Amino acid sequence: MTIHKRSGLLIVFEGTDGTGKSTQHQLLGEYLQKHHYPVISTREPTDGSFGAKIRQLYTNRTMSSPEEELKLFLDDRKQHVEKLIAPALKKGEIVLCDRYFLSTAAYQGAAGFDPETILRRNSFAPDPDLALLFQAPLQTGSERIVHGRGETLNDFEQLDTLKKVAEIFSSLNRPYIQAIDATGSIKTVHKIVLQHVLPLLETFPSSQRIKQ
Repeated sequence: MTIHKRSGLLIVFEGTDGTGKSTQHQLLGEYLQKHHYPVISTREPTDGSFGAKIRQLYTNRTMSSPEEELKLFLDDRKQHVEKLIAPALKKGEIVLCDRYFLSTAAYQGAAGFDPETILRRNSFAPDPDLALLFQAPLQTGSERIVHGRGETLNDFEQLDTLKKVAEIFSSLNRPYIQAIDATGSIKTVHKIVLQHVLPLLETFPSSQRIKQ
């Protein structure tokens, strides 16, 4: 659902783990700050009470049933929208969110739910103005997590799960989704991101820029 009477922008970063979306999320935030845009960077799961419970599932996903897990993501997002996203958009700020409801559709869809049903259950959340969907071979993503970050794969990052997640991401059809080839260098991918973001910024009122 798109929230009407909003003057801000909502840009979300989606994709399977290890595609570099979090790095690009940070780089875009730095770019917007440098050019004096009012920007808020956030993420899901959040650091709230529901987000903390979700992070416990990273090491033991069997702690909750699939329905309980999905409800945690929905409750976390409702709180996120009410407390941060909707007020920021109403004030005319640019919200950058690392993961949003498309990730829930993909990851919980891979757990057995119908992705479109999940999206309907997220009708309380505003549609993004742009959803950047980062795509890279799953093996590349896994290597970045293990060798680049020095981390072990959590319960959401197992290859059999990510195959299903990637398929669902590719099947989602929304006008605001823009696929991004994430196989290039960080600098190259950042340039691609800007190619899609800059046209949105042209519609952003100069009066809402931060005065220096």
